[in-house]
Amino acid sequence: MILALPSEGQLALLDLIDALETDPYAVTEPYGIDDKITRQALFGGFGLAVLLVNVTTRRITVLSLTWTG
Repeated sequence: MILALPSEGQLALLDLIDALETDPYAVTEPYGIDDKITRQALFGGFGLAVLLVNVTTRRITVLSLTWTG
């Protein structure tokens, strides 16, 4: 999925990934109902990532990436 983005989006997404590894809640917002699991994050001014955050296993699963730029 990352390689399908333009270079601007790839760099912004890599920055987001680094931030998610540090603290996924600091750089995301609730997606729909705030269940602390389904989150969304903006990246690069034109991108939206919808994620599942599992604090027990420390895994983040990407549900969708959208790039509108």
